[in-house]
Amino acid sequence: MKIPTLLRARTFLGLVIGTCAIQSGCDPFQNPEASPVAALTVQIKGDFAGGTISSQPAGIDCGTTCTTTFSVGSKVDLTAQPLDSHEFVGWEGACTGSSPTCSLALDAGKSVTASFRNKNPRTNIQVTFGGAGGGSVTSMPVGLQCSGDCSGGFDKGTTLTLTAAPDSTSYFTGWTGACTGSARTCMVTLTADMQVTANFGNPTSCEQLRADDPTLTNGNRKLFISADKTKPFDVYCHMAVIPALTYLNLTKTAATENFSQFTIGGSATGTTVKTNYTKVRIDTGTLRIDTNDKRFATSVGAVTIPGNNVTSMPYGTAMGCMNGSANGLANIDLTGTSFAPAASSLALGGTTPTGVSTPVANGQLRVLSLTGGGNCGWHAPTGATNPYNAAGSPLQLVYFP
Repeated sequence: MKIPTLLRARTFLGLVIGTCAIQSGCDPFQNPEASPVAALTVQIKGDFAGGTISSQPAGIDCGTTCTTTFSVGSKVDLTAQPLDSHEFVGWEGACTGSSPTCSLALDAGKSVTASFRNKNPRTNIQVTFGGAGGGSVTSMPVGLQCSGDCSGGFDKGTTLTLTAAPDSTSYFTGWTGACTGSARTCMVTLTADMQVTANFGNPTSCEQLRADDPTLTNGNRKLFISADKTKPFDVYCHMAVIPALTYLNLTKTAATENFSQFTIGGSATGTTVKTNYTKVRIDTGTLRIDTNDKRFATSVGAVTIPGNNVTSMPYGTAMGCMNGSANGLANIDLTGTSFAPAASSLALGGTTPTGVSTPVANGQLRVLSLTGGGNCGWHAPTGATNPYNAAGSPLQLVYFP
């Protein structure tokens, strides 16, 4: 007695198809207690089944039961049922044509191949990361969640929404490739394999952060000198205006710290003007302090000099009008920042000016005490002329981590 050969195999065809085969060349065998039978074997080929094949009479339910026997001479009807995502292509072997049903007279072992095809062929999208910063990219529909170069497959024709999110010390600079623009989200329809690059940078100003994410609120942030990851510094970002403003937090805010003063005496009458600062505005491109920005400053006093009234003093400025006396005072204390006043960033000016700048006792260049005066004279950032109210000159800083 011959035993029928049972066959089930999977082969990659390069597209999503399924096949069912009735093994040809299988001789019917005789059971002394039953009618002769022939083998029926079903195969599934491809990465995905694509559908199922069932038989009438029952016995084949492929891919669960892909091999069985029927009595020799039986009429067997095969039915191909594709998945919703697939379509039936046709038969080969003992069955032919594209009808999803096929009738066989099983007078011997026979083979049949049924092919299915994915209605929506897959396409691949590759995501790469560019720039010196870092972040992540996710997709909707889900499928991509990348913090480094990655790829994913989706049904051809899918409209994919990609969303870029910078990490806590970066900002998104824009897309290149199949996506373009600087908006954090991008929509692309996958008509073919595609590639996109999400670019992230190291921010150098608060405005870069605001432009990337307009929902950001006022608060402390980390920036980088010339976008260099090795040169970080901390700032306070004032996001409530456009463009956003960048400030250094002054940690030393006692009455005798980070103040400017115009002291009365000589031709200056009234009450001494003193302006105390808690933050100073910095241009992160030039590293210059805007000494006239008093958003985070308070002033007291009022000085009258010939032709002018003084009610506030620019940052880092000591002034007086008592001839021969440096009675004006000021203090610059950048403790807790990554900066110090540059060499030659301060100078005497005015009529018969006098005054000195003195580092603190330990020689810390971040901290300077100033005196200034004359008739009238000042000690102030280099280039100043009559530096009171809003007439101060920028104070040049250097990176001093």
